[in-house]
Amino acid sequence: MFADAAPERVVLEGDDQPFVVLLSDSEPTRLHQRTKEFCDESWPYWSRSYSGVIALVAGWRHRVGVDVEFLHRHTQSSWSLRDERFQATIMTSEERKQSLTLEVLDPEAAAVSLWCSKEALAKALGSPLEMDPARLTGPAMWDGARRGSWAATLLDVATLECDAVGWVVYESPDT
Repeated sequence: MFADAAPERVVLEGDDQPFVVLLSDSEPTRLHQRTKEFCDESWPYWSRSYSGVIALVAGWRHRVGVDVEFLHRHTQSSWSLRDERFQATIMTSEERKQSLTLEVLDPEAAAVSLWCSKEALAKALGSPLEMDPARLTGPAMWDGARRGSWAATLLDVATLECDAVGWVVYESPDT
């Protein structure tokens, strides 16, 4: 689907949300270099995420975090909202309760999306390596994609134009 050194494509932009670019490149080293080139002084905060041949880069005037994952990379049965081990290690008690009331057509894709939303939030908070996912409620389960001064946007398969899901979580204290 992606050509070598494919051009970048803006997937989110506006006065009230971050600038987000999707890049693709079959060469990982070149992809990493291309994403770093975006992180200049045009925004004070930047976040990057990689999944295979694609990357998301976000710039914003406040804290921001992104994560992107190909859906087919997590086809194990343990990557499902219905899997007890996934629930115990990844989901908060609030998320487990909410998931019982959801009609989810694809529990595996929903699990990847939930994980991705948590990773983006952890990056925005500045502590992704210290994150305990079972203690951090992911934006995928927020009401209205907002919590306090934090906002989140799902970048779905249609938006990304590939079999992947991405999340952008950003501080938006002005709204």
